[in-house]
Amino acid sequence: MLTNYFKTAVRTLKKDRFYTAINIVGLALATAGFLFIINYVRFENSYENFYKKAGDIYRITLDLYKGAEYVVTDCETHPPMAPMLKKQFPEVVDYVRVQNLQGMTEIKSGNKIYKIAHAYAVDPSMFTMFGYTFSEGSSANIFQAPYQAVLTESLARRMFSGSPALGKTFRDGDELFTVSGVIKDVPANTHLKIELLISFSTMAKRGFDLNSFNGNNNYTYVQLAPHTDLTVFNRKLKKFSDERLKNDRYVAEPMKDIHLHSHKSFEPEENGDIKTVQFMMVVAVLVLLIGSINYINLSTARAADRTRETGMRKVLGGSRLSLIKQFMTETLLINLLASVIALGMIQVLMPAYIKLTGHPVDTDFFHSSFFWGIMLALFVFNCLLSGIYPALVLSAVKPVSITGRISTMSAKGVLFRKVLVSAQFAAALIVLAASLIVYRQLSYMRHQELGLNAEQILVLRIPRGQGSAVDSMRRLQSQAFMNQVSMLPQVVKISNTSSIPGVSLHELSTFSGISQYGSDQGLNYNYYAYGIDTGFLPVMNIKLLAGENFRADTSSRYHLIISKSASRLFGFTSPEDAIGKKITLTMTDEKYSIITGVIDDYHQQSLKGALLPMIHWYNDSNGAFYAIKLNTADIGSTIKKIAAAWKSQYPEYAFDYHFFDELYDQQYKAEMQFGKIVQLFSGFTLFITCLGILGLTAYSITKRSKEIGIRKVLGASVANIVNLLTRDFVKLVCIGIVIATPLTWYIMNRWLQDYAYRIQIQWWMFAVAGLIALFVALLTVGVQSVKAALANPAKSLKSE
Repeated sequence: MLTNYFKTAVRTLKKDRFYTAINIVGLALATAGFLFIINYVRFENSYENFYKKAGDIYRITLDLYKGAEYVVTDCETHPPMAPMLKKQFPEVVDYVRVQNLQGMTEIKSGNKIYKIAHAYAVDPSMFTMFGYTFSEGSSANIFQAPYQAVLTESLARRMFSGSPALGKTFRDGDELFTVSGVIKDVPANTHLKIELLISFSTMAKRGFDLNSFNGNNNYTYVQLAPHTDLTVFNRKLKKFSDERLKNDRYVAEPMKDIHLHSHKSFEPEENGDIKTVQFMMVVAVLVLLIGSINYINLSTARAADRTRETGMRKVLGGSRLSLIKQFMTETLLINLLASVIALGMIQVLMPAYIKLTGHPVDTDFFHSSFFWGIMLALFVFNCLLSGIYPALVLSAVKPVSITGRISTMSAKGVLFRKVLVSAQFAAALIVLAASLIVYRQLSYMRHQELGLNAEQILVLRIPRGQGSAVDSMRRLQSQAFMNQVSMLPQVVKISNTSSIPGVSLHELSTFSGISQYGSDQGLNYNYYAYGIDTGFLPVMNIKLLAGENFRADTSSRYHLIISKSASRLFGFTSPEDAIGKKITLTMTDEKYSIITGVIDDYHQQSLKGALLPMIHWYNDSNGAFYAIKLNTADIGSTIKKIAAAWKSQYPEYAFDYHFFDELYDQQYKAEMQFGKIVQLFSGFTLFITCLGILGLTAYSITKRSKEIGIRKVLGASVANIVNLLTRDFVKLVCIGIVIATPLTWYIMNRWLQDYAYRIQIQWWMFAVAGLIALFVALLTVGVQSVKAALANPAKSLKSE
């Protein structure tokens, strides 16, 4: 019997090749799209699953207040806090302090220098809490002394070419480190990317007071006893905070929530966003439903063609159950073919998926049990969703139907198909309008006034050198390089600066305990600061509102330049009012520094966040970046000349440069990625929807061919015929717009709340999305309608 069902299904599908192809292609696209999105969502939700104890590990963060006013939440806390928690709180099983070594960007082994992207100083408990696997050495008695290091396997291979790394040494500046172990590489789905770890006790040797509450520079993770109530623990942390801190408060958050739910100051990396993941999950469901709706619509619309077949089967003794089995066999066969094609599409498109999402290059769905489980569940779901209703409709035909005229469509069936088509357009319009809003928001942020000029600025990271940080040799190298570059006619100005706008906040210093000298004006706000030379303001074209720039002499070491926002927080009534005033931040032995300049606010970070209150001190020799302002159309030739000057002063170091505007735009990487994904799937959903419309239109024209012929004989024009065939679809698109508009507004308005600078959602955005959908729908329907209208009516009427 099963063989008979199969043979009959194959014959039926072959007979209607056009509609079969539309169904298979639509389901295959929907299946492939759904699987791509669901694996993206799974990856985003899988962060920290690598760690066996992840469910019991929490990160302590610091809420900063000015009196009762909440200011900001900082991920970094005070070093003595963690040992105190373990001593006082019985639920704290263990802790680890992790300090980001943002300045440790290069290390030297032998005569070679190796660039490092992710280096941290950690407590010995890091290896037991996080459970890293050692390939050389072990966690026993590790990191009991300063200047010990653990490398990842990939870094060890780079440095030692596959030979054992244990016991070997390398230098960071004038510090000599010994390799105490090698661990396996950590996966991409963790917020703590690691290449190099050094013992936390090294920080004391570097001058950090590990027993002081005056500075918060390290992440703190605690392992709590299983089933600890987080709410109760945070209440205890509040009491602890009240005893140890003036206004600020410690708060614990689950480590597994960090990637999608945490967007605090000084995160180790740019985190994901739960709203983005939820939206992509909605898109996945919409894509799947659109593909199934195509099948349901075409199957039920063509039910009349199979009425006599179904009636005859019943007359010959066929039961309704056997008919359902027959129609479900056809559905199963179509879904099977669609699944095979979908798998082929996934294989072909995998490199593009990896490039688009930024997921690891070794991503391979086909070796994942999760993927095959989802694939099987999706196959069954598709078969049921797309097959049950058509099978019930077709099997309900009465045997008497074979004796009379066959109605091509029932009122209920037509209404149901219209509802489904409207739902398809609504789903496609949600994704299309969302892509337009994401594009507008990104464009808005990238083209807003930054308070500086980002054009034609070349950025180079200054080598740290292999000696004391500010030794005379490094100073001479820097001065010689700047002199050589300054002599180039294409160079307007060069600056040696400790940081630049657009880089990680870890490249800046922060201060929260400073105020006007002799008062508490400005106290407890978070200020962001770094050293600059006299060239920084001209290179960045930052406007000086009052006072003057630094002078290239020793007097500037007692002076500060602050931003307008910082001036306001310190209580000054105007930029001019701040000039000559004193604040308690100093880079010398004095008790205060004097404000000699106030600059206009500029965006140190992207427009996702609010303006930062900035403070700059004078630093002409210990910078981390060269910023070079160019004025030339021949960029390539100028870069070659700068590279030659670099090689003459820094022969051991590669000439690695960036353009400032591109470097700044890297802050929008997540938004650009999200925008590309949404744009891709907006086109995807619209295409699948139009596939279904193509099939419905073709079938409708076939069934109405005689009506069209009669109308033409009676004088109907081509325009009349086209209008007759397209007006229903126009109505359905309009209904889809009405449904999609409020839903999209609600979803995207929530998404925009995460941005300090954001667009207002305008009515025309939905109008544009609707017009695009309407144009595509009319193009799809119109081509076939015009073809039908131009056909010779004699051909359709000759059988009458």
